[in-house]
Amino acid sequence: MKKIILIVLTLFVIVACNNSSDKKSTDSTITSNQIESKIDSNEIVKPLNLVQTIKIGDQEWMTEDLKITSYNNGDPIYEAKQEKQWKDFGDKKIGCYRKLSNGTFVYNGFATKDQRGILPSGFILPTYNQFNQLMKFLGGGNTQSGKAIKSLATYSIYLEEAVGDEEAGGGLEEVEIKTNGKSGFKAKKGGYVYDHGALDNEGNCSFWWTSSIEGEGTKAFDIGYCSQDLGGGFGSFSTSYGFAVRAIKK
Repeated sequence: MKKIILIVLTLFVIVACNNSSDKKSTDSTITSNQIESKIDSNEIVKPLNLVQTIKIGDQEWMTEDLKITSYNNGDPIYEAKQEKQWKDFGDKKIGCYRKLSNGTFVYNGFATKDQRGILPSGFILPTYNQFNQLMKFLGGGNTQSGKAIKSLATYSIYLEEAVGDEEAGGGLEEVEIKTNGKSGFKAKKGGYVYDHGALDNEGNCSFWWTSSIEGEGTKAFDIGYCSQDLGGGFGSFSTSYGFAVRAIKK
């Protein structure tokens, strides 16, 4: 009788241990699924090794702006959806991005300079001179009269033109500049983010980071009609600003 009781107790201990082991395994699986679900919900998009390009003159460009949410090693790039978040990342010198309402992804300078990399293999961030070379090859000029902007952009650009005598009631009139996108560069409506996180020129211009340094800032290149800028312009900005990224083949 004692032997039978002992056997039953032994079986009970074995079953209990197995159940405990199964529970741990189940808990582990749940945790893993939760993490996987969290990653999926962030829609992490990794840089691709194969991207569409267009050869313009001696240069080979990506045919669209960068739209990724992770570094090359798989680490996520922080998303700043609000002004305060953008400013906080900039103050802490941490890379981040923001998706504008028109679909453009803009990155702060810390993301473009991060050693983990955001560009596809074989590509580099263009210099300001490389953007200038692109403009010259396409005919140069400004937004209103030049060939280059019309060939680069795929959206209509609106600018203000003086009409009539101001003293006689004349003023500014909005004029549409139609583009043709013949170059294949496929520039789309862009915009940028200030270092303090506010948006500007979201839709009537395109802005891109360059790798060129000027003074204490980094140059950004723009086309379109922004703050009376006739296109093909540039400015020098702190690393906390946010612009689109368009890469060029090495």
